[in-house]
Order: sequence, then C-alpha cells, then structure tokens
Amino acid sequence: MTIGAVRETRTADEPEHHLPERDWTPAPNPAPTEEPERIYPGGLTADEWFGRCPYDSLCRGVIPPEEEAEPADPEAPDVTTATIQDVAVYAPDPPHLTGEPGGMGVVGMPTNFVVDAVPHTVDGEIFDIPVTVRFTPVSYLFHYGDSTTRETTTPGTDWADLGAPQFTATPTSHSYTAVGTYDAHVDIRYAAEGDAGFGWFPIAGILDVSTDAVPIRIVDVETALVERTCAEDPGGPGC
Repeated sequence: MTIGAVRETRTADEPEHHLPERDWTPAPNPAPTEEPERIYPGGLTADEWFGRCPYDSLCRGVIPPEEEAEPADPEAPDVTTATIQDVAVYAPDPPHLTGEPGGMGVVGMPTNFVVDAVPHTVDGEIFDIPVTVRFTPVSYLFHYGDSTTRETTTPGTDWADLGAPQFTATPTSHSYTAVGTYDAHVDIRYAAEGDAGFGWFPIAGILDVSTDAVPIRIVDVETALVERTCAEDPGGPGC
C-alpha cells in the first residue's frame, strides 16, 4: 500500500473539464413603484426622482434639490405710456372766477368774466418713478348760468388791464336777457406733461377742473331825460 498524494491521471482520449465562467456584473436594482402622493428624497418630484434615481443607489439618499434660478427682474415700466388718470391726483386746485363789474351786470349789457387759471407744476411719481408733472390750461368752457356756454382759449382779462370802459364786450363776456341771479362757473381743460429726468413728454388725455359757482346778480336799468345832471341836482330823478 502506498501512502501519499494521489495523482489523478487521464488518458489522452478523455476531455479536460473546466468550471463555467460566472457573470459578476451586479444585477440592476429594480425601479421603484411610482407613488404620486409620496414625497421623494431630496424634495424631488416623482418625475424628477424616477428620471434620475431608479438605477443609482447613491441617488436614493437625501439629495439636495436643484436650486431654482432666481426670476429675472421685471423691466422698469415706461413712464411715457402714462395717461391723465395716472397723474390726476396731482391736479391743480380749482381756480377762481370773477364777474365784473363787482359780481353784477345789467340786462342787455356785457358782464365780463375772468378765471385765474395758470400752469401748475408739481413733483410726484408715475409707476413709482419720480417725475415732475406740469398741467397747462388749454381751453375754458364758460357756463353763464342761463343755459348759455362759450368755449375759449383765453381765461379772460379784466377791463382795467384791457384799458377798456365798463360794459365793453370781451371774448369771455356775456349779456343776460333777464333780471335775476345766475350761478356761473368755468370748466378748465388741462393738458399734462411729465419729466422723469430725460426731458418733457406728453401725457395722453385732458383733465377737466371746474371752478366753484359764482352768483352774478343782473339788474335792469331805466333811463330818463332830465334837465340837469345829478351833480347839478342831486335830488333829481335817478340820482
């Protein structure tokens, strides 16, 4: 009997035996089941998570969400598109209307009207942008209180500045046909401009500003032929 290593022998006709090769490629992890109501790791949405993580084991941990890009600053508004409604808050105060002589008149004779409207400039804002706004009167609609109106491009001038005597007709005067007290007023129509630091630009629209009503007392005057003047006879008719 022989003790020691045993050596296997084979004949030349016997085939050589080999173990089959193993595939060591790891099997892919199965894709998770979509659950629309689930909050996915890293704050990802379902679409984001399933698009990035089914076969990436590292992705299944807590992954910080992608930072959202900050929204671009909106374009600054264009102040030149402003309309009269955008600046109406800066409107001038109502001007004053006067009728002469002394708030009175005579039937059939001109009563002169003058309104003290002038250009008005104020600092303000349009669309939160600092601007200077200028209102300029462009026309005047006189309401004489007897259903008669007249539109002019002048605010009127008193007789003294015209160098004219009382009861002279003017572009803004009116002759009443009956005795009474009439409430007169004027609608002043303003055009507006703005300046945001690059020059004046027009503002679309017209702004109407009305004066307070002014009572005008109209009287009738009778004339009579007399022999002497009131200076000569202060107690005479009409004196």
